[in-house]
Amino acid sequence: MSDRQQRFLAWLDGLVMWTGVPAMAAGTPRRRHLRWPPLLALMAASAGLIWCLVRPDRSYWVGYALIMLGFFIANLMPIWGPLRRFNERADEFERQQRRESLLVALAAVAAAAFAGIWLTVSMLALELWSARVAQQELTALTFYMMTLFSAVPTLHASWRTRPLGSEE
Repeated sequence: MSDRQQRFLAWLDGLVMWTGVPAMAAGTPRRRHLRWPPLLALMAASAGLIWCLVRPDRSYWVGYALIMLGFFIANLMPIWGPLRRFNERADEFERQQRRESLLVALAAVAAAAFAGIWLTVSMLALELWSARVAQQELTALTFYMMTLFSAVPTLHASWRTRPLGSEE
C-alpha cells in the first residue's frame, strides 16, 4: 500500500472518529427516557397517513414524505430509548418493561392494520378508490405500521417510568 493510500485511509479514520460514533459503539449506550421524539414521529406519520387518505390524487407524495419523516425519527428510538436490546443483559424489571411495551406496540399495529385493511376493502367495494389508489394507501399504511412498531415501545416505556436523577 502506498503512502498516499495510507494517508487517505488515516484521513477517513479521522473523519469517522470525529463523528463520535466509534466512541458510542465502544461503550454501553446510555438509556434515556425519550418522551417527546416518539410523539413527534407518531404525529408526523399520522398527519401523513391522513393526508394520503384525504388526498389520494397527485399530491399524495406530501403524505408519504410526512410518513417517511416519522418513520426515520421512529427508527432512531430503539437506539437511544429506555428499552434494552434483546442481545443485552437485562434484569427482571427491564424484561417485564420490554415485554409490556412490545405488547402495547403490537396491539397498536394490529388495530391500525385492522382499521386500514377494512377501510381499503370498503373503499374498493364502494368503487371510491381505484386499484392504484388502494395500492398507494396500503403502502402508506405499511410504513405507518412500521413507524408504530418502532415508536410506541419507546413511548410506552418512557411515559410508564420516571427517569432517575443523577444521584440515584
